[in-house]
Order: sequence, then C-alpha cells, then structure tokens
Amino acid sequence: MSEEFAHPKFWTAGVGRNWYQWSCLACKDDEWRDACAAQRHEKTTQHQENIGYLLSPQHCPSSSPTRPDVTSPSLNLLMDLLTSTHGPQCPPEVAPPSDNHNQFQLDWDAINHDELYLPSVHEERLTTMASSLAAWLADGQDSSDESGSDPPDVQDEDLEPEPLQPGAQWPSQRGFAPSSPTWFPWPDKQTCILDILWHLPCSLFSDSQLQVILWALSISGVDSVPSTRLLKDIDSSLQSQYRIPTVRYEGALGHIYYVNHLPSIIAQEMANPRICPHIRHYPEDAAGRLDQPWQASRWLYEIEPTITTPMIRKGQQDFYIFELMKLTDGMMVVPERWYTKPTARNSSPFDLEYWAHAWRAQAVITSGTSGYVIHTHDIVEVPATDLLLSFLQLLQTYRSDVQPDPHNIIGLIEMRGHGILPWTLTDPTDGNEWRLHARGHHVLTYMIWLYCNDTSGNMSKKWNKHNSFLFTAAGLPRVMVHKESSIHFLATSNIAPPLEMLDGIVDQLEHVQTHGIWAWDVEAREMVLVILAVLAMLGDNPMQSELACHVGLQGKFFCRNCWVQGVGVESGQPPDLTGRVVQTNLDDDTRSIETGSLASNSDGSLHQDITRPSKGKGRHSETMQDLVDRARHFLGANTPRTCQDTITKLRSMFYEVTSGKGKTRYTKMKTDTGIKDTYMDVFIERILKHVKGICAGTERFTDTVSAITQGHPVDQFMSPVWRIKGLDPHQDTPVEVLHVILLGFVKYFWHDAISRLNDAQKAELQVQLSSFNVSGLGIPLLAGQTLVQYAGSLTGQDFHTISQAAPFILYDLVPLECFEAFLALSSLIPIVWQPCIANIDEHLICITFCFSM
Repeated sequence: MSEEFAHPKFWTAGVGRNWYQWSCLACKDDEWRDACAAQRHEKTTQHQENIGYLLSPQHCPSSSPTRPDVTSPSLNLLMDLLTSTHGPQCPPEVAPPSDNHNQFQLDWDAINHDELYLPSVHEERLTTMASSLAAWLADGQDSSDESGSDPPDVQDEDLEPEPLQPGAQWPSQRGFAPSSPTWFPWPDKQTCILDILWHLPCSLFSDSQLQVILWALSISGVDSVPSTRLLKDIDSSLQSQYRIPTVRYEGALGHIYYVNHLPSIIAQEMANPRICPHIRHYPEDAAGRLDQPWQASRWLYEIEPTITTPMIRKGQQDFYIFELMKLTDGMMVVPERWYTKPTARNSSPFDLEYWAHAWRAQAVITSGTSGYVIHTHDIVEVPATDLLLSFLQLLQTYRSDVQPDPHNIIGLIEMRGHGILPWTLTDPTDGNEWRLHARGHHVLTYMIWLYCNDTSGNMSKKWNKHNSFLFTAAGLPRVMVHKESSIHFLATSNIAPPLEMLDGIVDQLEHVQTHGIWAWDVEAREMVLVILAVLAMLGDNPMQSELACHVGLQGKFFCRNCWVQGVGVESGQPPDLTGRVVQTNLDDDTRSIETGSLASNSDGSLHQDITRPSKGKGRHSETMQDLVDRARHFLGANTPRTCQDTITKLRSMFYEVTSGKGKTRYTKMKTDTGIKDTYMDVFIERILKHVKGICAGTERFTDTVSAITQGHPVDQFMSPVWRIKGLDPHQDTPVEVLHVILLGFVKYFWHDAISRLNDAQKAELQVQLSSFNVSGLGIPLLAGQTLVQYAGSLTGQDFHTISQAAPFILYDLVPLECFEAFLALSSLIPIVWQPCIANIDEHLICITFCFSM
C-alpha cells in the first residue's frame, strides 16, 4: 500500500484498532487516516511544506539514508530464529502400548505429519518479517519488496479477501459548526445530501434504514459520514432556525385545522437566489402584448392601488403613491400606481423603465387658506425620468419656491364640475404609511395565485376528499410558475370546509397587508418590506362557485360572473335583456343585527319582476326558438355581478333570518339571487335550530338570537373571502378552460356525435381516426378504437386531439348542424389555448367572431 504514497517513508502503518490506517510523520498530527484520506492529506499545503523542509539539504545533507551499523550477533540471532521456525517438526513420543485392549488406539504411521504440523498464521508472519530483515541486514535489499522484477501473480485459493476499509470518521465533538460556506447551513457536503435525502417528500426513511445507508457510505470509503444522532441534532437546529411554522386554528365552525405560516414562505422565496431574481413586483404596459400575468389589465389597472408596489427609488429619493411630487417642468402631481414600459420599440423585453399613473394637483393660494386640490379625473402618464422632487424634498423647498405646504391637501375632485371631497387616502401630515413602516428600505408587492380544490387523500381509487389550499407566485414567468418547487402548500383538511380554512389564511393575509413582511432580498442584497396581495383565486367550477358564494351551475342564475339566467320554473317569457333583476333597497349596512330594520314590504321579493311560474304542475315546455334566444342571451354581454352587491344581499338574508323569517324565506332568497354562502349557512342553520318553536318578535326570540350572534357584526358571519383586500371573487376567479371547454363542450359534443352513429359508421370512424395524419400536431397516432368505444371516459388531452381532428372525419357521418357546431368549436379552441397573445384587442375580435359563427 505504501507505493500509493508520494513519500512512503514519511508514513507509518497502524496496528490493532488502527489496522489499515496510516499516520503522517512529517506533520506529526497523531491522526490515523485511511488510504484515501492519506492521499488527500498529501495534497495539502501544510504537508507539502513539511516534506519540502525534511527533504531540503539543510535538514538532510546526504541524498540516501545511512545504513545503521548492525553487528553480526543481530544477524546471527535472526538466522537462528529462521532456523527454529523452519526446522523439522518432531512428532511426540508414542506411548507404550497399554494392556487394556478396549481403549482407542491411534495409528501414528497413517498420519501425514507435514499437513498436521503446518505453521500458524503468527509464525508465518514472524518468519516473513525475520527473513526480510535478515536479507536487508545482509546485503541491504528487501527480497520481497525491492527486487528488480515483480514476482508473478499466483492465485492462492487459501488467501483471505481484503477486508473493507471504512472512511474517516466524523470529528468527535459535541455539536457542529459550518466548516464550508458553500454548504451553509449544513456543515459539509455529506451532511447536506443525507439531510435532503432524509426529508424527501413521500419517501420517508426510518432510523434503521438510515443507519444502513450511513454504514454503506462509510464502508465504501466515504469520509466524514455523520451519525444518526448528529443528523437529528442538525435537523433540530435547522428546523428551529429555518422551518416554516405551522399555525393551529380552531375554526368558527368548530373544526381544528392547521395553516403554514404564509409570511415565512414569502420571506424564504425572497431569499432564494433561484427564485427572487425572476419575480416581478411591478405591472407592465406591453402595448397590447399579453404573455405574462403582470402584463394583464387586472394587475395594471384594476387591482386596488393600496396593495400594489407603492414606491420607486430614483437616486437617493423614494417616490411613494398618494404623495405630492414635483416634475422637472414644475408640475405637481400625485402618483396613483407605478408600472413599467419597454424602453424602446426594438429593445430587449427586460429593458424596462418606470412610469407613474398620476393625478394632477392644483395649488390653491388664497388669503384664508393654501394647499392642494387633487383632480383624480385629470390623469397624466409620467416617466420616472421626469421626477424631480419627492414628498420629503418638497417639505424642505416649498418655502423657497413660494408653494403651499405639501402637508395641506384640501381635498379631491372626482369629476369636473363637482364639489371637493375630503382626502382620505393618506394622512397628509405623515405621507404614505408605508414610508413610515419601511424606514428608508424598499417596499415591494408580492402577488400570488391562491388555489383551492378537493383532492383524494388515498393512493387507491377510493375517494377520500381533502380540501387543500396552495399558492404560487404570480410574478414568476410561465416557465417557472408550474415547477414543483414554485408551488407552496398552505393547508388541507378532510373535515374543515374550504371557507373555514380560508378564514385562517385571510387572518394572516390581513396582518401582512397591514404590517408587511421583512425579508432579505438576495438580488438587491438588502432588507425589504413585502406587501402580499392575491391576484386571483384558482380552482375548478364547483370550487370557484363556493369561493364566490354562488349557488353553482345547477342554479337558475348559473353564472358566478354575471346575471345571465338559465331555465327556471318561470313561464316562457324571456328575462330582461340586461340580465339584471330588480334589487332591494336595503337600509344602512352598518346597523347591528338586533336593531336593524327590515326591507320595506313594498320591496317584496328580491326578484319580483322575474317571470312567474306558470299555473299548474311541471315546467313550461321550451320551444326551439326559446332555446335559441336563451343561448344568444347567454353568449351576449350580461350585467356583471359585483362584490358590493353580493355583500348587500347576504346581509339582507341574514337580517331576514334574525328577524323571524323562516327557512323557506331564506331558501327562496338564495334561489332568486343565485347566492349561497356555505360559511353563513352554518350560522343560519344554528339560529333556525335554536329559535324553532319560538314566536318571532318576542323577547325570548331576541335573546336566543343574541346568545348566538353575541353582538358581533353581520360581516363576521359571512364568508372570509369578502375580507380579502382588492379581490372580487366574481370577477377574479378565471375560467378554468380544461373543464369548461375540453371536459365540457367538446366532451358532450363528441358523446352526442358517437351516439348518432350505427355500428358500421363507428367502425368507419375508428379507421379514419387511426389513419389520421398527426405529423403537424406533434402527437402520437390516434387510438381510434379507444376514442370511439370509451367516448365518455376520455381525458382532456384526448378531447384536445379530437377537437382538431373532428372537422376532417365527421363531415359525412353526422348531420350538417352538428358538423357546423364542431367547426365553430374547433376554430375556437386554438384561439383560447394561446400562451402568448401578440395583440389583445385583435385576439378579442377573433374570439368574438368564433362565438358568432
């Protein structure tokens, strides 16, 4: 083994517990190393310096070591030792024969004495060592190691295999300290990999399995393999410092659930060097182009400005929204929101400059008062290059410039010719509140997609419903947002309903939107204050209807976004052309539950102008013309639902129940409005259960209701979705095109087409599908038999393929009307599935044309 070392004479071999280990004589560190560790040690700077010193002429003047003066008696002693070990073995004396012939007699002549008296292992080692030393003393050469030619390899079957050589052990010390910043916060590479392996999701290791892995690594020669105890200590330390806390909630509906700490997740994302540089915090005006979320009008124009990124930094000045600032031309403006634009027509899409959507400020100086009036109807677009003085600099220069005090904002005018309204967006004395919270640091908005859906908690096909909440960063590019590392888990439960779990998430969200999140920006290398905002809520149609407090697709008002009306129990008269119903004029929404008055009787039902049910049993039969008119009405522009309108109706429903109206009245109000708050339903059922049999209007009835409501405002009994700042669940729940189009229209159209065919036509259709040329679609050949035989059990990918192939295979198999419907649907799908839209206005025209086909 010594031949593998660069300087074997400076290494000493170990014995006993240090067998197959070596110690360095040059460094004299008294450490025993295996072969791999010793070779790495030879490459260290300290070892090479020591070797250089020991081989230098000053330390060793002779080029070869001087042979020690060995006396001849030592040599004779070794020769005698060799003779004694190799001498003939004498058999023991044979005892004289005994007179007892019944005893066992051993025939010594039949025994091979050469095999019986083989030397022991110890004697063989002693003989080898003595012969080598004697040869070296006699003629200065080791006959076994330093001969000119290597002896031939002889296969010895009796030779034992080389024992396994474990790697160097972990340094024996209590605790651990990071030794390399490369692997921070783990001490080294081995510990980092093992800790990650130990915590792989859905692949948990037991302690016994982990010990087997550690033993395999150690016996394979891997150095510094930590023990199980050390891994657990490191895990405890890392969890205490960097883990995501889990918050326990006892829901208002009586269920216990847990939610991961949302601010901690955001803080880690901002400190992640693989994520933070790609996150956008400002919307972008891309001049009609739409391929990223920050280029859409929702982020650019619709979201509430108070939860957008409130500032930009130019030089040493911070410019905040809702604060006065001065431009280079002397104009005074108040920015409402910040956004970005490409710097030039042919520049890179990453070369952006900041702009402000600002209101013009008019200075008013009279003998009685002086200040500024903000004209919110007079909007100007201001580039960051035109910014001159921020609010703090204006406070230092307004006197010398003979301008009113920036602290004094008289009010705002929303429309030309109208009166002045009070200014409530900020405290003019302090300016924007985020300036006070930030204390000179950047303030950024972190937009998220909040997702909720029901999934099965079982590995098998047996359904075990779990409602789960997750979120992704809306500021990440499309290529990154759907990666597993970008999807963050918040909560799940098979007991607590979604809106009850949303209550805990909204509590964290409200706290963050009020105080912010302090996080380390790894790109800017500074602490920043982060504001969290929900760009939209994602899910399938039933989940989005529940989140929007909508009755669902089976209701009379089946759309959660608008007031379009479906088939009801009314007569065949079409609904109002606007799709909007008469609204009840409710009293002030701030009244308490106990003292709030009811809507007047003259208001009647919330929708009394809806066509009334026909006399008699059953529904009115719908003619083909009625169906066509209803379809045109559905595809036309209908009055959208609004957040405030739904809140008003929910308050009215709660007041009706707490004032003595029964369950029948409450059910009718839900049917007439298409509004169903499953969160509020629990409290309504609780009230109806306790007041059952009690006369409405009595003191006992009022006391019973008060015992349940405990004087809380009605908003506390409504869905927590209405507390999410800047979110309208009616408009901010995007259409889920997979279930609406592929698993909706295409699925039913295809099932209808198959049901019209006989066996011969189905066989022909299978052949046409299997022969369909898919070279332009980039997909494998179609399985015709599967697509026809299992028409009702296909996947979204199957229906996506069918929508493109149907116009070429159904033209002579189905009626003309069915074929034209497939043509219109097939032309719509490619337009809907566009990951990048070059011009949104032209794209909308194309979609409108497809709907009108």
